[in-house]
Amino acid sequence: MINTIYYDGFEGEQEINLINGEDCMIIWDGYFDTIMDVLFDSGIEKEGIVKDYFYLEGWYDEPQPIEDIPLTIQQLKAFDVEKSDRMESLKQVAFELVEEMIKFLEQADGEVIIERV
Repeated sequence: MINTIYYDGFEGEQEINLINGEDCMIIWDGYFDTIMDVLFDSGIEKEGIVKDYFYLEGWYDEPQPIEDIPLTIQQLKAFDVEKSDRMESLKQVAFELVEEMIKFLEQADGEVIIERV
């Protein structure tokens, strides 16, 4: 199943894809940036996808498996939407998106590829 809910209306703009076999979650880069910025500023350890995002390397350059899915879930669970200085509508979507990303990762069967397109 392909989930485009968090990309609909932004077609043609940068996207982040989470891929697990035939399942795919397509996310508008603006939503994903909001989440990563909050995580980065939250004082969590700069490891995994947060580190790659900050240094613009790893999956940011080319599709790669998420190396530590439990760490990624833990990081996402630390997301605090109130630490975002983005618009209220963006904050609401980011909160819902984090919940969906956690579900996607928890239900993943095998590796999850992350790519920036």
